[in-house]
Amino acid sequence: MISGKKSQYIVKELSKIVGHNINFMNDEGIVIASTDQSRIGVVHEGALIVLKTKKKLEVKENEYAGTKAGINLPVYFENRIIGVIGITSTEPEVMKMAEIIRKMTEILIKEQLIDEREEIVNQSREVFIRDWLEGRWKEEKVLSSRGWMLGLNVNLPRVAVTIHIQHEDDKLHKNPSFDLQKEHNRYFGYLREAVKFNEQDLIVPLGLMKFVILLTSQGSSAEKNIEFVSHKIHYILRQLPKSEHFSIIVGVGGHYDFIRGVSASYLEAEKAASLAKPTGDVSIVFYDDLRLEILLESVPEENRQPFVRKILNLESFSDPEEITETLSLFFACNQSINKTAEQLYIHKNTLQYRLIKIKETTGYDPRVFDEAVLLYLALYFKPEHAGVPFVTKNNK
Repeated sequence: MISGKKSQYIVKELSKIVGHNINFMNDEGIVIASTDQSRIGVVHEGALIVLKTKKKLEVKENEYAGTKAGINLPVYFENRIIGVIGITSTEPEVMKMAEIIRKMTEILIKEQLIDEREEIVNQSREVFIRDWLEGRWKEEKVLSSRGWMLGLNVNLPRVAVTIHIQHEDDKLHKNPSFDLQKEHNRYFGYLREAVKFNEQDLIVPLGLMKFVILLTSQGSSAEKNIEFVSHKIHYILRQLPKSEHFSIIVGVGGHYDFIRGVSASYLEAEKAASLAKPTGDVSIVFYDDLRLEILLESVPEENRQPFVRKILNLESFSDPEEITETLSLFFACNQSINKTAEQLYIHKNTLQYRLIKIKETTGYDPRVFDEAVLLYLALYFKPEHAGVPFVTKNNK
């Protein structure tokens, strides 16, 4: 019922208290854990007697096969014997402590088994949530029943949130002590803690350093729902540790109040995350804010690059990166000369000169709306969407 590994942990901890060898025998009388490794796997005759009589047994040296002088006591879990704890000692003080050791063993085993049950439930919930997200079900009643058995109400209005924790630090990968799986587990632990206050807010890992959270929403209107969910998301993100090695991208899907809406919200969240550009520690993109971006994503790749080359004409500039950065910030600042110059840490006359140079070289003036649109689209279609800021809740 309890594994040898967990039993070994228990006898090790208990031996620190009594200072003597401790054995744990399973319900077949076999030693499965001991501070004396040579005894593991041996049938303990004294334990067999204890299992049969359900009473403690004091034994002398070699009185029974596989035994040493000491005391053996039955260990109970949920009113049935699951094993025997044995202490190799005949000292009066140790014998007096035997009952306490038995009680401590039962407590430790109970904690271990409860943890195991919780882990099984958590794994079942994760499988269920993945099936729900990816639409691997046909009848809503069946899905609802599965959820009910796991304590989940699938009929609550929810919003899907994807969290991608990105790591692109070459030095980090070269560090022999860096363990990506360990980092994944650490962040998963923080996220689980952050959503534990509402058992209907669900979280599931979908690959290394990628997580999906299904947040319940309680707003009385669409605007209130967005506000409520946004508050939850920012609370969750505040619980995550800041790191110079990781950036966090968050995609937020739409709000749905029916079962199949969760799958749609998840796809929207993924789309929003894919369109995000890291801007510091955290970048949050709401799918409902993406209008032009969603339309532009449908433009085939083979049509994009000829358009970029024709409009931007970057090869004609001595410093193409300076041009793309200038245009990007100029559009991000709503074509404000003062704000853009401030962001670039340059004088506004210098900025004006750059904009004039862009007009002369490309034939399009970024200060004129119709022509600025073409420049914006060219920046958007530039590989990796270089420099084009997307509309997000945290930069509005």
